Amino acid sequence: MKTQIKSILIPTDFSEASESALNVGIAIAKRQKADVTILHIVDRLAYLQPTEVFLPELQVTPDFSVMFAEKLKELSENLQKKTGLNVTYKIFVGQPADQICSYAFKQSTDLIVMGTHGISGVRQFFLGSDAYKVVKNAPCPVLTVPYKWDRKEFKKVLFPVRLVPGALDKYLFARPIIEKNKSELLILGLSDMQNIETTRELLMLVDALNEQLYYDNVKSQTTFYPAEEFPTNVINTVKEMKIDLIVLTANLDIDWKTFFIGPFVQQIISRSSVPVLSIKPSEDENRSISFKLHENWGKTLDFTDENESDQK
Repeated sequence: MKTQIKSILIPTDFSEASESALNVGIAIAKRQKADVTILHIVDRLAYLQPTEVFLPELQVTPDFSVMFAEKLKELSENLQKKTGLNVTYKIFVGQPADQICSYAFKQSTDLIVMGTHGISGVRQFFLGSDAYKVVKNAPCPVLTVPYKWDRKEFKKVLFPVRLVPGALDKYLFARPIIEKNKSELLILGLSDMQNIETTRELLMLVDALNEQLYYDNVKSQTTFYPAEEFPTNVINTVKEMKIDLIVLTANLDIDWKTFFIGPFVQQIISRSSVPVLSIKPSEDENRSISFKLHENWGKTLDFTDENESDQK
């Protein structure tokens, strides 16, 4: 199986939180042999003093670009020497989430790895909701890493399955990560168990995924939870099963409940104690998992008789 992660973007604000994301991002890049770009955004509002926020006509923000460039250059050179990877750096000025998504789009980045909490100046801008802005608007999957996360491998992966468009597309992207880590998948079916039709559809989705996992030689187990309290069930399962990574379908959940409690993905990112890989469904129908499941049917089976092999 060939890797499909060739470029990784790692935003940093030089905080401990972004350092955790950097460690995880580099570890993934080493396994995938991917190029790495370290990105820092100079958010001018973050360096204003409280009294200066109301005086926009004054040029009160010093130019930090030179200082940051020196830091990033030293960091990228050290990482390149230690890992043998192609590591570069970039600095931009603006709103962090917008700049991250814009650069990822222009460079056709395969994966963004960023911290969920970080502090620069007087403003927190890698905090839950802002990380979710990147997840929501990024043109590629986003791995959010919680503060002080110190593991670099994903041995146990939680794979929630909901009845949303492209529910299984995320496996196509997560597959090389799962393969390189020799991960075990815990499939968590989340549906309205009172509705026979939706329960049947969910079972079909899970069966399709388990069939693909069988042919990919991925160990897995499956459990089901009722629809109520989806995020809570996910978070509790992470603790109970000692999960290393959650893989989510990053759909935009739009209904009357989300207005009050926030979208499913945002709740998970904000509350999770482990990294969360958020993947948007593919817009290309030819890449849908339903077209991939049976492409290797029979190719891995060996019908050679053992006695016949011995005689040869």
